[in-house]
Amino acid sequence: MRHTGNSGRFAAVALCLSLLAAACGGSDDDNDNAGGQTNTTAAATGKTGGVFRIAIGEPAAIDPYNTRESEGTNVNKRLFVGLVTYDGNAELKMRPGVAEKWSFNTDCTQWTFNLRKGSKFTNGEEVTAKSFIDGWTRAVIGTAASQVAYHLTDVQGYKELHAAPPTATTFSGLSAPDPYTFVVKLSASDCEFDKKTGTPVTSPVPSTAGDAKNQTFNEAPVGNGQFMIKPGTKWEHNQKISLVRNDGFFGDKPKLDGIDYTIFPAQGRLDAEYRAFTAGDVDFARIPPALFSQAKSTYEPQGNFLKQEMFGINYIMPNSAKGPLANADARKAVSLAIDRDAINKGVYQGSLTSATALIPPPFGEFYQASTCADTCKYDPVKAKEFATKGGLTPGTHLKLSYNNDGGHEPLVQAWKDQLERNLGVVVDLDGKPFAEQLQQRDKGDFDLARAGWSADYPTADNFLFPLLGTGAEDNDGGYSNKAFDALITKERSPVSDSERKKAIQDAEKLAVGTDAAAIPTYYRTQYRVFDSKKWSGVSLDFHENPTLGTIGPR
Repeated sequence: MRHTGNSGRFAAVALCLSLLAAACGGSDDDNDNAGGQTNTTAAATGKTGGVFRIAIGEPAAIDPYNTRESEGTNVNKRLFVGLVTYDGNAELKMRPGVAEKWSFNTDCTQWTFNLRKGSKFTNGEEVTAKSFIDGWTRAVIGTAASQVAYHLTDVQGYKELHAAPPTATTFSGLSAPDPYTFVVKLSASDCEFDKKTGTPVTSPVPSTAGDAKNQTFNEAPVGNGQFMIKPGTKWEHNQKISLVRNDGFFGDKPKLDGIDYTIFPAQGRLDAEYRAFTAGDVDFARIPPALFSQAKSTYEPQGNFLKQEMFGINYIMPNSAKGPLANADARKAVSLAIDRDAINKGVYQGSLTSATALIPPPFGEFYQASTCADTCKYDPVKAKEFATKGGLTPGTHLKLSYNNDGGHEPLVQAWKDQLERNLGVVVDLDGKPFAEQLQQRDKGDFDLARAGWSADYPTADNFLFPLLGTGAEDNDGGYSNKAFDALITKERSPVSDSERKKAIQDAEKLAVGTDAAAIPTYYRTQYRVFDSKKWSGVSLDFHENPTLGTIGPR
């Protein structure tokens, strides 16, 4: 999930929430508000059965080779289980998935995963080491044009396989000494590589998957997770996706008989989703910002209101590679011209917390509130000074890209008003459905973009390299700084916790504080409404989606 998506060494962990609409990880397509931490979870019962109805937007993909945002991740994580999984929201402990145990060598350049026997895909085929080799190769090969292949950048042979056109057909760094031993050789040290193997792109696939262009598999993936595509159906684009319980799953079986995802149109989706909940047509929904106070006062007394602090960030993505914001001073001018607190009060009814860092507070010791404290605060006088230094002259047009299926219109209108008033620029709003906006950002066709990040895995690194590393596919702003890249390489090496912490914090300070390559706006807390009279065990998982593996009927 760009996610999002979607995560420090393990004591400090991050999920990601954005102001509606992962990468996944990820960027993310959720409505989020950020504030204090209150985790309201409906206690689970022992009952089983029922179909849980969820409203979502049209996913960009549900096939693991290119699952990259919140809507697709919501579906994908029900269908597939990778080498590891994450347990719990507060601690996010890593648990065995298909891998029962794993180990690494002294410099963290070789990892060995020992797989459980008897794990199967829903077509009856056994999940083996070859299933992972096939899945990773299928996603990374250049002809797949995956936007999330970068998670495997450090696996030996990545460059040759990912080239366009590819100069290899296999990963030189992957091997299977036997069906239940999966060996991964890396081209550089990464002592947290195991945490990355819980992201969708690292899922196994059956021999029937074919290549990434296999539309049959794209729309009805055959996975190994707790649920499977309802037999005889497939993803009905812009309409629905239906799942049923996978009774052959190797782990704990879900209590639900199935899940029905209703796909709502982009325009006005958040309001339509909430209305569907109030009408009893769905069991779980996001809340339009303008109706937050009303929803809270109505549903919290009934036990139907979920508030959960997540580990994520909402931010403005400037185009650092070209155009009027290719200068760091111009980007700082934008940040200083935005009154985060006023927008929080006027648009979000005080439910957000203004951000001064990209790595959010739940990361504990990795969090540094002072990352952009000098430029992530409202100061229109200083904003004009930086605009002058950065060549951002009055009358300059700035294209502001945002997804128009997430209820962001009041937010981007507020940004437009403040930037035009404080800097004299002309902001051209450009709204598109989230999947289309991601494509636009991939092409660099924007000056500013509304963005949110949902971590793919629990490392602070996941807030830095994917968004700001040179060449990373989710680095849509095109930021590149060799000193930043060197710090990322350092923190991935077998160093002490204190050295890793310093390298991560120095990297964030450089890219966000000095270079303003990402402009933090708000930390995240998620709010949802659900039917507590019908369902128990309702919470939010690592990817900000309902805990469908624990939900059951009352």
